[in-house]
Amino acid sequence: MSSRMKMVLGGAFIVIAFFAYQYFGTASISISSVPEGAKVSIDGQLRGLTPIEGIEVSSGRHLLEVSHSFYAPAKENIRLSRGDHLTRAIDFKTGKGTFEFLSNPRGAWVEVDGKRIPGRTPFKYEYESGPHEIVMGDEERRTSKQVVVLNHSELKQVNFTLNIDPHGTVTFSLSPRNAKVEFVGTNIVYRPKIRIPIGEYPVRISRPGYVAQEFRYKVRYGNNLKNLSLKREYADIRVQAKPKNAQVSIIYNAGGRKTTKPYGGVLRVPTGQVQVRARAMGYRTRIKNIRLGSKGATVKFDLKPMTIKAGEAFSDKLRSGSVGPEMIVVPAGQFKMGNKDGPISENPVRTVFLTQPFAVSKHEVTIGDFLEYSRNSSFMMPEQVDTQNTSYPMTNISHRDAVAYADWISSQTGFAYRLLSEAEWEYAARAGSQDKFFFGNEDLKLCEYANVADKTMRTRFRDWSVLACEDGYVRTAPVGSYQPNQFGIFDTYGNVAEWVLDCGMPPYDKAPTDGSAVVEGVSCQNHSYRGGSWDSSPLESSSAYRNASSSRNNDRGVRIMREL
Repeated sequence: MSSRMKMVLGGAFIVIAFFAYQYFGTASISISSVPEGAKVSIDGQLRGLTPIEGIEVSSGRHLLEVSHSFYAPAKENIRLSRGDHLTRAIDFKTGKGTFEFLSNPRGAWVEVDGKRIPGRTPFKYEYESGPHEIVMGDEERRTSKQVVVLNHSELKQVNFTLNIDPHGTVTFSLSPRNAKVEFVGTNIVYRPKIRIPIGEYPVRISRPGYVAQEFRYKVRYGNNLKNLSLKREYADIRVQAKPKNAQVSIIYNAGGRKTTKPYGGVLRVPTGQVQVRARAMGYRTRIKNIRLGSKGATVKFDLKPMTIKAGEAFSDKLRSGSVGPEMIVVPAGQFKMGNKDGPISENPVRTVFLTQPFAVSKHEVTIGDFLEYSRNSSFMMPEQVDTQNTSYPMTNISHRDAVAYADWISSQTGFAYRLLSEAEWEYAARAGSQDKFFFGNEDLKLCEYANVADKTMRTRFRDWSVLACEDGYVRTAPVGSYQPNQFGIFDTYGNVAEWVLDCGMPPYDKAPTDGSAVVEGVSCQNHSYRGGSWDSSPLESSSAYRNASSSRNNDRGVRIMREL
């Protein structure tokens, strides 16, 4: 063989050897995954679980597969040369499978991982792969629970057999609705549609103020419904009062409505909270609040002679350690209520007889008075009220707030405080006068006796009709800043209008003539208020003027009275 041929053959051998080396040499692969523990297969052959490093493979083309039971697999065609090192980090996407829910009997509800899913067995539902807690049940069957593993792309049958549950569903339809149901001698806490084991139970239905019912109740399989109506419990109340001619009245709640009955011997009334009032001419009125039980009660009064006289001022001590508003005694008397020349709301004029003296707060109840109330109750001061101005009248209170304040004063002192009736208010405001105002009929004189709409207010409210005087107060003024009426009462015509007891503005043609308030038989969506305020005209400030509202305002407050 010639040397030239040898050289040609040698070169060919080298080329063949180079390509063979490249093709038949080795490479390596490293695989990680989230989560770990995934299967790694190369060309269909399992090579280990992630994380895995340095898997040796031949150079060339390969199919790389990384799979996990609960996730969609990752597949990749790769090409490697000798000496290559391939690194792959697999972040699996959540896989999905399908549950086929079956039950015996059919129609069970299904919960997956504590969440009720729509449908009743049999049905299919796609869900994320992985382990899941499956609960099935039916209204009258025991629930069944199992942890089931769902793999990616798997159709998984879940088949439960539901055994009959020896329970019944119990509901009592009650009157009154808030009556208490007790399964006596058991740990069962009643609620509507409660499921309890079949059997017979001692049951007690009760509500304060009603006759309790006790009976044995048989719970059967299925739905158990029982209607129960408790009878109102009544008891006798006896009153012994000195002097013997004392007038006694009993105030109690009947069907959610306050009812007042005169006492004329033994009186049978509903049990519960009862208020007893005793009054007599020349004696101080007293009230007693009792909790009337089924055995009844005897209430005794020994009324004290009235030693205070008309015009006398006093302040009752409060249990909180402070004192209540300053009160002034108004004498008994009669007057003509209304204004024959006024609007229909002030007519017809009628004579009203007030046979008992009573005490009226000299001033409108102040911010300072309400601060004391707030400190010793759950009442929250309105944000609009400047609590630094304690001598100014309280404003921005509702009728309910005003009533609650008077009730609180009663509870603090033991005396009968309340809002005035319309008749009592007008009588106190007139102070013996039948004119437009207690000082006569001249509008301009209002500036001496009341904080009404004047030139000062017009500096802020320019489109207002005002009196030709100036007092320096745009809105309210400290109580007592103006002259009182003949009874010694301040600010009846101005500063703030004052809530009274009466509902709405009932017509005068059927209104009582004894000075009592109209609180029953008419809508109480609105309540009356009397007197003028800092933004009132003379027309709105007269003794006979009346209005009504359902809302609070910055020109509306309260004055209280005390029965003597």
